[in-house]
Amino acid sequence: MEHVSGKKFLLTRAEDDHGPWLERLTSLGAEGVPYPCISIEALRLNESWVEHLDRSDWIVFTSLRAVAYFAEHLDGRSLAKQLIAAVGPTTEAAARSRFGRCDLTASNGTAASLASSLAPKLTPSSRVLLPGAAEPRSELASALTDQGAHAQLLPLYATRPRASSGPKLDFTSAGLDAALFASPSAVSGALATATLPIGLPIACIGPSTAAAARSAKLTEIYVSETRDLDGLLRALKTPLRNS
Repeated sequence: MEHVSGKKFLLTRAEDDHGPWLERLTSLGAEGVPYPCISIEALRLNESWVEHLDRSDWIVFTSLRAVAYFAEHLDGRSLAKQLIAAVGPTTEAAARSRFGRCDLTASNGTAASLASSLAPKLTPSSRVLLPGAAEPRSELASALTDQGAHAQLLPLYATRPRASSGPKLDFTSAGLDAALFASPSAVSGALATATLPIGLPIACIGPSTAAAARSAKLTEIYVSETRDLDGLLRALKTPLRNS
């Protein structure tokens, strides 16, 4: 991670998500500039979700927040009949902390690798519950459905882009080396409320976030191979070494 030392990154996640990323950047000799571009809204569940849970063979988590929100809704219900899968080691650790176990973890922290890891363990009658955001990344559900499993989305929260409330904040003279985006909503919130330097390297988690960045006419886009900060930083290796 030598290419990160001395660099300055714009962080665009929800306000309460910035802490671990700031600590990691500091440990690498870099600087993070928190600029919350999304807010998180918890959603109410109707009673049908319990039926989906009872019928599920697997519960699959793709984020720390999904683990936390799902654990709150369990209200003492057991997961003894279900197997638990996680998209990467950080989500795995959260699942182990909340539920006491995690039965499967993706090899490289992507939806595609999680679907591939699950495939040998699924049958045409397998039912997979996917707790998470109301705007889910569709590639995992689609991949599981393609493998013949029944994938049931369980929206627990919604991400809302930051809304404009006045003149845009100008980052063109802030000395930024790159901006980091973890969701399409963060891209929308950033572009609605801020002006970024032309040609600023943009690192994105996942194809849907990258697609949102392209739609917003951002040009220097790099996609992380894993859904974490280190993946974003690795994706920026070439542009940061050349800067």
